[in-house]
Amino acid sequence: MIINAPLSENQQAAHIDWLAFTFNPPPEARGNPIVWLLSQLFGVFGLPAVVVQSTRRGWNGYTDKLNIGDNAQYGLIAHGGDKQRGTVHVELNATACAHVSDWHTVQQWGESTGARITRVDLAHDDMQGEIISIETAKAWYEAGGFTSNGRPPEAKLVDDMGSGKGKTLYIGNRTNGKLLRVYEKGRQLGDPSSPWVRAELELHGKSRLIPWDVLTSPATYLAGGYPCLAFLSAKQDKIRTISKAAQITLESILHYLRTAGGKSINVLMQENGEDAAALINAIRRDGIPRRLVNYADFLPRILDGSEVLT
Repeated sequence: MIINAPLSENQQAAHIDWLAFTFNPPPEARGNPIVWLLSQLFGVFGLPAVVVQSTRRGWNGYTDKLNIGDNAQYGLIAHGGDKQRGTVHVELNATACAHVSDWHTVQQWGESTGARITRVDLAHDDMQGEIISIETAKAWYEAGGFTSNGRPPEAKLVDDMGSGKGKTLYIGNRTNGKLLRVYEKGRQLGDPSSPWVRAELELHGKSRLIPWDVLTSPATYLAGGYPCLAFLSAKQDKIRTISKAAQITLESILHYLRTAGGKSINVLMQENGEDAAALINAIRRDGIPRRLVNYADFLPRILDGSEVLT
């Protein structure tokens, strides 16, 4: 069955999960465009003031790639190269996009600088899997719900074969500039019983002009991506989404530790006279696991209970 209900609260029915753009630095920035750009990313976009380091490598025709944050935690900046004609390219990942509190300001910035969006990902999360599921999306496809202009798009299902790691249904083709992923997000993060499903539309600017108002009306563009997505109306909360992802990841880490080291910890506890504090101090290390890096900025709120996880 294809749902075709009117949109409501469409400004909140989806969120931006990736943003990439290319621009020519304005005259006031041409002396040091990267310093100027960072001031915009930290000020206009609201990114944390993190270290930006050159990788000493090129990227997609640019001669220099810079990571924003450790291990490109927030994305990358690319610049340099005669063929690039002085342009600078920016890729902001989901972690970076979660820090943007005012997309209207970012839209105005993009329009005023003449920047061109080269990629944007629009995501809708069904945390309970009540409306969107892999089986539902397959039924929509078979019923023609993804068909535009009389021709159905390509489709591919990646099946986890019951492993609990999550299935993914791909609709469209990235090379054509439009790809939809419907996937079991909670299971992907490590909870084999999670009902959380995400529908994520990836748009590229190679064959289309992506207007900057996509940032302030993401649900409108996601709902307009395919006929069967016109139902989108559930209110989204990006921070709550990240909190849920971090919670699942923490539970997955606990399960791993219990499985891989539970017996060893049991013996070490006996050796330490059941002194848990002494044992923890002996085995703990500074830092956070790689799989939690993307949620590092939000962990304090999650761990102290100020973020309610449901």
